[in-house]
Amino acid sequence: MDEKLRQMIEKGNVAAYLKQTGEAFTLSGKVVEGNKVGRALGYPTANLRTDDISTELPAQGVYIARVKHNGSWYRAMVNIGIRPTLDMDHVTIEAHLFDFNQDIYGQGIRIAFLDRIRDEMRFNSLAELKVQLDKDAKLSKRLLQQVKWS
Repeated sequence: MDEKLRQMIEKGNVAAYLKQTGEAFTLSGKVVEGNKVGRALGYPTANLRTDDISTELPAQGVYIARVKHNGSWYRAMVNIGIRPTLDMDHVTIEAHLFDFNQDIYGQGIRIAFLDRIRDEMRFNSLAELKVQLDKDAKLSKRLLQQVKWS
């Protein structure tokens, strides 16, 4: 990847990367168990363990994406970050797939990042986080309807 494209990814500008290359920036890996807080808030996530930990990661934040599992693409919102509300300190990649309800632990997925919708934030409570997740989901679904995807 050339330096200009690498900087786009580092800054989270995945939409510019898509426009420049004609392809979405993707990450692939296996789904691993998380701490199940997303599930408790009504937003279960597929936690990605990347195949290649040296892979460039987009900037921390919330993204709209498509996630491929078993040959099918699903609409998703993805968080990359340390989850400051939970006082975590290691970066995770968590994808909430819309209209999806399967146990996929140990299975491979591919995340295609389409756009960044906000920075990662600390909330005072899980209730505040839930309110923001509801807003993120609504915005993500609206934006994903506008994305042409084959």
